[in-house]
Amino acid sequence: MQSVSQAVLLSWSVPPAATFALALTAVIYLRGWVLMRRAGVPFIPPWRAFSFLLGLSSLWIALASPVDTFDGFLLTAHMLQHMMLMMVAPPLILLGAPVVPMVRGLPVFAAREFAGPLLNWRVACRVGNALTRPVVALLLMGGVMFAWHTPRLYELALASNSWHQVEHACFFLVSLIFWWPVVQPWPGRSHWPRWAMVPYLLIADLQNTTLSAILVFSDKVIYPSYEKVPRLFGLSAQHDQSAAGAMMWVLGSLPFTIPAVVIAIQCLQAGRPIPSPSRGAESAPLDAMVSLSQKLSFAGRILRRRLSAGSVEAVSFLVLFAASGLLLAHLASGSSDDDDLVQRLHETSGPFTVTVFAPAGELDAGLSDFNVLVQDPGTQQTLIDAKVQIHAHQTNTSAASESVLTTTDSENRLLQTASLDLPAAGEWILGITVAQGTQRAEFSLPVSVAKTESGFSIPWSYVVLLVISVVLLLTYIRRHAIARREVGENSVAERGRAATLP
Repeated sequence: MQSVSQAVLLSWSVPPAATFALALTAVIYLRGWVLMRRAGVPFIPPWRAFSFLLGLSSLWIALASPVDTFDGFLLTAHMLQHMMLMMVAPPLILLGAPVVPMVRGLPVFAAREFAGPLLNWRVACRVGNALTRPVVALLLMGGVMFAWHTPRLYELALASNSWHQVEHACFFLVSLIFWWPVVQPWPGRSHWPRWAMVPYLLIADLQNTTLSAILVFSDKVIYPSYEKVPRLFGLSAQHDQSAAGAMMWVLGSLPFTIPAVVIAIQCLQAGRPIPSPSRGAESAPLDAMVSLSQKLSFAGRILRRRLSAGSVEAVSFLVLFAASGLLLAHLASGSSDDDDLVQRLHETSGPFTVTVFAPAGELDAGLSDFNVLVQDPGTQQTLIDAKVQIHAHQTNTSAASESVLTTTDSENRLLQTASLDLPAAGEWILGITVAQGTQRAEFSLPVSVAKTESGFSIPWSYVVLLVISVVLLLTYIRRHAIARREVGENSVAERGRAATLP
């Protein structure tokens, strides 16, 4: 029988869609990096590729490790997850200078028709330049961080897996914007002198310290959900909150203060502001770098290929896009998460305290997931070796269902889980039997089951894929319509000049 510590370390909640997306990103980057190295481009050395992969790995660990599994039980775990999403993964990814390798690693058709025009689109360039200005990036970082840590939004993320994913996306994307002026990934342009990054980072650390101090010195639990959930590791909700704030205060300050100290030392040693990485010894002037990246991604030899070769490129891209898009949409729609389950029962009987987690509100007729946590009522120690059975019967009929719970299928190995079939709508009584050695206790939980509504519905992931496909198609049509119009205007101008010649 495994121990509680072993069960905690085995509690991985691997998200299939995110795992596939990160793996695909790594493949595209590595393909572009290899092609650039073969072309003799010196601006992306191996350590940058390693940094990029390390950043993707840290992002995956934040989403799949026990840190994610226990974020609904421990504020400390949740804060550690946020720090990985905001302070570890983004700077490591940007140190990999991902823009040009990612474009170069795409299929030729995608790079030529979509990625290249998007990166060279004036509107996109202006928006990117505006967002990565240090003042804007600093305000975005602070605003998003404080907004999502307000009790209302934080509780919303805890109660809904979908909103939890939105929260993670906001943290990660805004952090990429924040770290952009600090890292200055090639071939970016610096808006401020290098020494200005020292106060920039110290102000960000002040924001982090302010939020940390609120958690440490608050005399009440800020997020009520942590008061309601069972305490798994002996920490009260108040102590857990203080520990989360202290960890964020100490560990969370290091990603800001260490780069600030390094940059300050570099500036003092040089006797003048150190140029940004885009203008250092590792890179050429910006215009030359942009020209080189354009040549790599949209080389003239590609544009001069025959129509048959272009058709093959287009068909290959469509096949790859459809296959990867459909697989990603399927993984996103088919994945389930324990975050969607809410606490439905917390009761002590005899030698056991039992907490039951199930979907909120009325259950749909059919299979429903139930998670059960068994604890010692005196010590709050988790009893993972307890045997749990769950059965259900409908109050006004003879319909019944039964299941034996197990920890092997649960993301959280401290919980025991099972899918119970409730075939008919109506009022049901769930009976939970817990046994350990000679000790035994029974619990009951009334639930309402609604008739499953029949009808056709499209999962949101497929809707997103359809929207992206339409946008890409319209982009392709618009780009070629503009190109044909420009060719026609040039032809008319040439004929006009030829007619005026004597």
